[in-house]
Amino acid sequence: AATGHAASGVQPARASTSGTATAAPADFRQAIAAIALSQVGIGATPVRNNFNGVDCDPYSTMVGGFSANSDGCGYDTTYNVENENETWCSDFAKWVWEHAGITSDMNTLNAGAASFYTWATQHGQSPKLDTGTPRVGDSILFYAPGEFPSVADHVGVVTAVHPDGSIDMVNGDFAANPDIHVEYDPDITNLSKFAAQEEAPGEKWAIVSPPATAQKPAPTGVLSAPATAVAGSAGHFHASGEGLGSPISAYYWTFGDGRTTNATGPDVTHAFSEPGTYTVSVTITSAAGTSVTLNRNVHVLAPSSAVASVPDDGIWYDPMPVEQYVFTRAAGGLAADWWDGGNWLRLSVPGDPSATGNLATLAYPDAGNADAMTPHAFYRSSGGSLAETYQATSGWKTEELPGSPAVGATIVATNTTSTGGDPEVFFLDAAGNLDETAQSGGTWTTRTLSHVPTANPGSLALADTATGPVLFADGPDGAIRAASPDSVGSWTRVSEGAAGASLAAFTTPDGHAAVAFTGAHGGLAEAAQSGPLAGRWTVTALPGSPAAGSTLAATTYLLPSQIPAQPGDFPNPPGSLTDSNAVNPFGTEVFFMTSSGAPAVSYDGGTGWKTAALPTVHGASIAGASAFAVQEEPSELFLSGAGGLAEETTGARSGDPSGTWTSTALPTASATWANRVVLYAADPASASAAQAAAKEAGLPASSVVRSFSTAWADALNGDSYLVLAVGGPAVGGLYHNACGWANPSGLPAGMTPFSYVTGKWKVPPGVDLFADAASDTAAHTQSLATDLAYYALHGSLPPGVTSLPAASAPPSGCAGSPS
Repeated sequence: AATGHAASGVQPARASTSGTATAAPADFRQAIAAIALSQVGIGATPVRNNFNGVDCDPYSTMVGGFSANSDGCGYDTTYNVENENETWCSDFAKWVWEHAGITSDMNTLNAGAASFYTWATQHGQSPKLDTGTPRVGDSILFYAPGEFPSVADHVGVVTAVHPDGSIDMVNGDFAANPDIHVEYDPDITNLSKFAAQEEAPGEKWAIVSPPATAQKPAPTGVLSAPATAVAGSAGHFHASGEGLGSPISAYYWTFGDGRTTNATGPDVTHAFSEPGTYTVSVTITSAAGTSVTLNRNVHVLAPSSAVASVPDDGIWYDPMPVEQYVFTRAAGGLAADWWDGGNWLRLSVPGDPSATGNLATLAYPDAGNADAMTPHAFYRSSGGSLAETYQATSGWKTEELPGSPAVGATIVATNTTSTGGDPEVFFLDAAGNLDETAQSGGTWTTRTLSHVPTANPGSLALADTATGPVLFADGPDGAIRAASPDSVGSWTRVSEGAAGASLAAFTTPDGHAAVAFTGAHGGLAEAAQSGPLAGRWTVTALPGSPAAGSTLAATTYLLPSQIPAQPGDFPNPPGSLTDSNAVNPFGTEVFFMTSSGAPAVSYDGGTGWKTAALPTVHGASIAGASAFAVQEEPSELFLSGAGGLAEETTGARSGDPSGTWTSTALPTASATWANRVVLYAADPASASAAQAAAKEAGLPASSVVRSFSTAWADALNGDSYLVLAVGGPAVGGLYHNACGWANPSGLPAGMTPFSYVTGKWKVPPGVDLFADAASDTAAHTQSLATDLAYYALHGSLPPGVTSLPAASAPPSGCAGSPS
């Protein structure tokens, strides 16, 4: 897509905005022009005027997008689909062709504009650079010098040719103010000049013509999908097609969450990682090469926990790495420990929680934040009311909500089953009633649902199901009871547990509500729903003996067999994940403290329950657990002790709890700007220069990092960090990654999302940007790194320094090492 065009301000006569026009076989050209014109003005959601960060559109969803990632994207009310984060000029042009009635080899076309060249050669055309006379309905490809024919920068549609030879074009995914949109560009008299203006000097163009012959009919089909699903539980999806004279040969599925499946059959299983609305797409292809894409929206639920996991949307097609937020009480009120995929930082956030009770964290697509996943903490305030602290577009905010939890009450939350997923928060009040505080249309209201027999206010737990949440509570009599918010007048007795024991509710991989608890005889146990809520519950003894009074935490985790697709496995992008067609791609894990003071986990990966010991953190208690259901994200246990919070994780690239666990202390002090200035070095000489620069500037020694993965994550968060790449290997690594070092986004060799800036910076440069701190000699690199680090922290150059050594362009060869 073009990168800097100023909108012409001229609007064409609008055709139908439905985009469903069809064409007679001999009139594809006029149909293409009319349909393309009908889309002029449709823009990216959220509104953006540049390509840093998300670039969301409905067309990628509707054609079964190459990358299928909706994180950070809004809902398109015109087409009733969740937008997807993908460069979309080619997806737009493909969508126009499909709606004009073109069916031949449409699977050749994808998010890469050069796929139109490939289609042309398959159909007897030989596009040449800067050659030919455009006609109405032609596609125009833009190429940078030396990139023809394999990598094209853009594809647009010719909508008119005038007697003087000038043309009108419609271009999808053009950047302008106020937004990236479908743009009408009239009266183009010189395509070479226009291409150079849109992309870069020397830009070339080539013509691809639509077919001139009658097309075979596209298949017909039906897509079946659940209307509601639960994060971390496998859902079943079915498609059936009829090729109208040709048998169906393949099904290509996307799910809108960055995870795709290579399955070619009509039946697949898939589990979503996080709550939100997702548009599932399946492209049904016939043996004749014709195809049709079907869509269905699925609303995904997830319960609150102690950890909010939020995908980073700094790369347009990849939601990795995952950012995490763990809220904790701190001097002055509330703090959030934030993990960006590379570092933990403690953030001071507003809020005044009471001394007891939990901090329930719920991540959900906040409509006020362009549908991006945002962390919310719900808790009892020091004044006794329910309160919320959340991350808004303008920063962290807190507000009092209606409702009064009991002292020490456990607060649980989830999303409603309706599209939009408004939050609903549950707690027990001082009178022993179950109360619900929910948001609808931006307004919070509270209501009493029922009285809970002899319930302990601190025992409430919640598990989601596709039909809504199931709540659990216990009391001094040791009875564990369950109820649905829709039928809370009738609490079902589930099992007998140890009086006053902790409950950890979760959703089983097959979608049923379950609760882990300490049994009456001191052993770990599970009660799982095996029918309607009023029906039978199956109670199972699990291995493990929690210490008396131990808090429990439970979650599901992605099985190691769920392997990522390899770079180049078309049509999956690098780093995407292949779904197994196994019924349950998830395991279950329950964490507890043993009588020796060590944490432990009992887990079932489908072969029976086992127990593993974790590193000891003396005097600690369980604060929560997390296992974000994406490959490369580990199982995590968070512990709270006298020394603050600690995180225990499994090995990288695996959530399998049977692996080696490591322990990391989280920060105990709020971050300053000095904690956000990062000097990245990829070779020993540059590391020495970076260390000297940090010392001279007054930055902590921890500001110097040697990990490419950490530097990548920090640069991805370039609106929070200032990354100074010290030395040629570091600059070249972040700009080219010629060595193919492993990175959180799974990009292969030669690919990064990053650009570099030069000059003095004392603020973060923005998403996907890092500062070039490499010069022509080792001495000049040392000086440049020192001067930039000093300026970043102090806002001025070091005493006596008036100018900077010139920064060098990133070298393209492989140099240095990733750690």
